Amino acid sequence: MFRGRFEHTIDVKGRLSIPSRLRETLNERYDSRLVVTTYDGCLVAYPLMEWDKLESRIAELPEFKKDTRAFLRFFYSSATDCSIDRLGRILIPQALRDYAGFDKEVVLIGAFRQIEIWAKEAWDKAEGSVSTEDIGNTLERLGL
Repeated sequence: MFRGRFEHTIDVKGRLSIPSRLRETLNERYDSRLVVTTYDGCLVAYPLMEWDKLESRIAELPEFKKDTRAFLRFFYSSATDCSIDRLGRILIPQALRDYAGFDKEVVLIGAFRQIEIWAKEAWDKAEGSVSTEDIGNTLERLGL
């Protein structure tokens, strides 16, 4: 599973180097294919195998419900295949960079089965908004 926080830069062409630790996990458990989409103010990169599992669960949703249709439009319309090149980089399309507010500095977060990619300023703000009490309450609610 993915874990850790890594600060990197994205170049003007939209290329982002995937940290070696995250690439090692991809190589050990998956392959070099990622599906990147928008969610919660950041980009989320799913290894293709995890994306396929997610799609299987999504296929069970009632497709004619209004909230399901809205989710499908939003989630799938931004989904893009982003393979890792021989230099360990992915190319993030301009529309996704615009959504996430990428300038130059980004933070990659190992988040269990996926990798979140945040604009540094947005990550700093999100990280600062969570308290240890919030985390403790969540752990307690989950029975951990």
